[in-house]
Amino acid sequence: MAASKLLRLLLLLALPAGAAVPVRVLVNDQPAAPYITGEGPSLASPPGLAVELLQQAATSCNVNLQLQRQSSLRQLQALRSGAADAILLLSYNAERAAFAHYPLRDGKPDSRYRLATLSYSFFVRKGSKLQWDGEHLLGLDDGKVGTDLGWSVASDLMRKDIAVEGAVGVEANLAKLRAGRIAAYAVHNTLAEAYLQGSHDVVALQPAISTKDYFLPFSRRFAAEHPQEVQCLWQHIANQREALLLQRGAAYGQ
Repeated sequence: MAASKLLRLLLLLALPAGAAVPVRVLVNDQPAAPYITGEGPSLASPPGLAVELLQQAATSCNVNLQLQRQSSLRQLQALRSGAADAILLLSYNAERAAFAHYPLRDGKPDSRYRLATLSYSFFVRKGSKLQWDGEHLLGLDDGKVGTDLGWSVASDLMRKDIAVEGAVGVEANLAKLRAGRIAAYAVHNTLAEAYLQGSHDVVALQPAISTKDYFLPFSRRFAAEHPQEVQCLWQHIANQREALLLQRGAAYGQ
């Protein structure tokens, strides 16, 4: 048995009956208001509706919640390797499902247990000739679409034969867009709007590229070892999601 696995087993055996189960959850280091606020390594105050909902769930489910902010790419690597137990706000795709445990119903992600529903759009420079009809990006020619490394939208676009170019972070992608190094940037609406802050030189094309549910998926190891805690957390999210929005939405301008 590997030393890290042996150490984890010894720690689990040392826990007294009824002790809170530790769960390491990764949160994106970029904002997705109102679900995640602020940026960088520390949680903001208030931290976002999705973070608050998870904190409530952890208390109800006797879970010792350990939150850490990381980039999208590092989050996926950590969940795959077992260095993290779960990721907050992650959409489903088949590649991720190979190493991440999602709430499923008839083999498909179960929207009852979603944390949020978010849309992706193409953002372009004002005056761009690009047009999006919901299936084809017209006028792209030899240009490329910027995406954030590790985000599922890159795979979605490549399936449509749209050339993509990855970069780390919204600021880097917006800088490339403004400099003309990419023709468009595919990103969450809420994330782009948080960085644009009313600027009018970059605009979104309609309709949205896609609208997806976002979940709290767990590592396969954690889900196998703690199925009751996983189900409890998901159930609390389903039960309290709308109530929290009503109670706390005003704090986030909702």
